[in-house]
Amino acid sequence: MLRTDMNRIADYIKHTRRVLQLTPAINELPRGFMDMDSAGFVGSGYAFADNALVGTVMGFRVYRSAALADNHIDYLDPLGTTTYHSTILIAAAGAFTAVDQTYTEAGACGVFSAGGGELIHIDGSTVNGNNGTFLSTSATANTLVLAAIPGDSTAIVNEAAVATSVFI
Repeated sequence: MLRTDMNRIADYIKHTRRVLQLTPAINELPRGFMDMDSAGFVGSGYAFADNALVGTVMGFRVYRSAALADNHIDYLDPLGTTTYHSTILIAAAGAFTAVDQTYTEAGACGVFSAGGGELIHIDGSTVNGNNGTFLSTSATANTLVLAAIPGDSTAIVNEAAVATSVFI
């Protein structure tokens, strides 16, 4: 497993725990496991088979799941029966715009709540200012409006042709 994969999983675990703490009656992240697929799992000489254990991150076992899109991560409870949180969007051709604090990608932003209020963790942006945990303020089919959270993120900076960001 590549270090970038490990970092993405660690960010995912931290963000998922934070989201679950905001959910009534769930104030913990039980020691389940992660299903993930990544180009690094089959490239770079690794060639992990489907459902193979690829390593551990922060005490969580990480398995390769070929059925998932590249960079998609699912967290499953210890019995593997309930998925608590999943990757929401894997960027393909969008752009971040500083002037209105938005991420725009045609037809891809409809997965977010139109009324906002979601904690969204962004990882994999090539511009460091666009990585972190943000609060969504609104969304349409094509545009997601974000607000920085002090200590977790800074204001969005311009970044065109985003194809590496993962929204959790």
